[in-house]
Amino acid sequence: MQVTKKNQPEEPMQEEMPMDAPQGNEIDELKRDMRSAKITNWFEKNQQNLIAGAVIVLVAMAGAGLWSEKQKTYKESAAMMYFQALSVVDDAQRKDLLEAVVQDYADTGYGILAHVRLAPLADTEQHLRAVINNDDATPEFRWQARLDLAEFFIEQDNVDESKSLLQEPVGEQFQQLRYALLAEISTGDTQKEYLQKSLDAPSNDAVLKTDIKAKLAKVDS
Repeated sequence: MQVTKKNQPEEPMQEEMPMDAPQGNEIDELKRDMRSAKITNWFEKNQQNLIAGAVIVLVAMAGAGLWSEKQKTYKESAAMMYFQALSVVDDAQRKDLLEAVVQDYADTGYGILAHVRLAPLADTEQHLRAVINNDDATPEFRWQARLDLAEFFIEQDNVDESKSLLQEPVGEQFQQLRYALLAEISTGDTQKEYLQKSLDAPSNDAVLKTDIKAKLAKVDS
């Protein structure tokens, strides 16, 4: 007697692949051809935009190169005029050349240097404030300009302006001069305290240090 197997899943019949159906390698090649066709079609549709974009990039690169070269020439001209001013012996001629640097090359570092050099020659306050208020100037230049202006006001007996400038903090290497100037506008114990602080501060000026020692000895006597 033949026993019928129950609950046993029947194996599905495998469909036969048509003889003319593309095989694995042919399918991959077909996909590559389709992708290539799409890319070619996209390039054809966007050819004008691509050319225009390339032209814009080339023009921008050329412009950037010209601008860079112009900036280099501009700074070289500023340097040439500035050092020419330093080589002149006559103060009037030097002043004219430095003022030309300030006028024509104010946005370069040489414009800042020209203000510093002009301060002893004319309009001291104007040129030193130009350095103090210039955000492009290094902190060291601004500190020195502030101390120079404070010293200028002391010479003009303008204690209030000098004191206002000296209240601003400066770098460690500028503290000796700052304390020495504060001592100039102080008296009694306060003056002695500032002189001692000036003597204890890092020193870059042997002449100033000798002067501070002499003043401190005078106060103690």
